[in-house]
Amino acid sequence: MDPIFATRHWRAAALLAFALAVAGPAPAVRVGSAPPPAASAVQSSAQQPQQVQADESASLRQGVVAAIDERRGRLQIQGIWLDLVAGKTTLLRNGRPAALDTLKAGEAIRFTVAPDSSAAPSLRLIYAP
Repeated sequence: MDPIFATRHWRAAALLAFALAVAGPAPAVRVGSAPPPAASAVQSSAQQPQQVQADESASLRQGVVAAIDERRGRLQIQGIWLDLVAGKTTLLRNGRPAALDTLKAGEAIRFTVAPDSSAAPSLRLIYAP
């Protein structure tokens, strides 16, 4: 046997053993002794309605307060009027609750929008620096 081939063979085997040792246990592990679900059970599950699938209420958005309408209780952010609902809209300034009347036009904020069936969307949570 060629000594160069034997050395390469041992190096490859050692490298493979090292890679397997570093990789650790297999990432897919079955818990318990239950069999996996049948493919038909997964494929035939009920599909959610389209409006539920399109709900982005949990996503954190960002924008700049363009205008404030205190009389109607709403903010304009990037040309869209969003309602401030008393008791449901929360303002956090530096991680602490603050009064909604401390918001000012031109202020950069991050916010979430409530899933609402009314015509105007409403703000749920506002983060301000």
